[in-house]
Amino acid sequence: MRPDLDSLALFLRAIEHGSLSKAAAESHMVLSAASRRLAILEEQLGVVLLNRTSKGVTPTGAGESLAMHARQILRDVDRMRADLSDYAQGATGRVRLHANASAMGQFLPDDVASFRQRYPEIRVSVEEHRSVYIVQAIRDRQADVGVITSEAADPALHFIPYRTDRLVAIVRQKHPWRGREVSFEELLDYDFVGLEDDSAISRTMEDAAMSARKVLRLRVRVKSFEAVCRMIEAGMGVGILPEGAAVAYRKEMKLRFINLTDAWASRRMYLCTRQEALSFPQRRLVDHLLARGMS
Repeated sequence: MRPDLDSLALFLRAIEHGSLSKAAAESHMVLSAASRRLAILEEQLGVVLLNRTSKGVTPTGAGESLAMHARQILRDVDRMRADLSDYAQGATGRVRLHANASAMGQFLPDDVASFRQRYPEIRVSVEEHRSVYIVQAIRDRQADVGVITSEAADPALHFIPYRTDRLVAIVRQKHPWRGREVSFEELLDYDFVGLEDDSAISRTMEDAAMSARKVLRLRVRVKSFEAVCRMIEAGMGVGILPEGAAVAYRKEMKLRFINLTDAWASRRMYLCTRQEALSFPQRRLVDHLLARGMS
């Protein structure tokens, strides 16, 4: 016999609470029945999963390993149920869309909202990730369509030009630079606030500094556009962000945007898919996004 889902859930509750009695009560079972279930689970797997003492239970090494797998199994089952419930409610298809922060902070929400209005029977799940992870997710079939800022040399993937965005320099209102435009090389005399290492913008800045043969004084690294803007407002440095994504913070935080003269400041966004025939829902979404990008 294979372990059943209820027994796995009971096991996880037992180690989370450190108590079999609490796990039994939460599972609406009597203690003897819960104890018997876990004993059967150990017998099926051929290992001891719990250390039982008068103070409660703790996982053995094998128990810790099972807990990791059980959590993943139950998460996958929850996702499966959610997917199937969409079909039960009339959905005819589902598309997993992964997009980077630049797209999420600008045009993508409106583009997806208009798609859902036009095709309510197609469910679209949207997740935000770094471009490098999106490419891997498409490759590993963890996502169907991606929105990224650079192509990758991969014959298994297809990249379609979608939209463009523009990077600008962001400074606090009292910053000494007064011009309306600036080259990135000129900004390298100042401290910078940036995103984490794996972001496309961070890699672009590092490459540009290397080309200019100057040091990028990246003093602060944060996770979000808003955090970058708040650090700039506090006087921690200057930053480079997509204009459309940062414009919401401009007045609130008393920031100034300065146009960059560098060619790389104008970026191309791509839709990324696998190099194979798309399903009907995927094709519908890609066509809709491309049409929105051209409008």
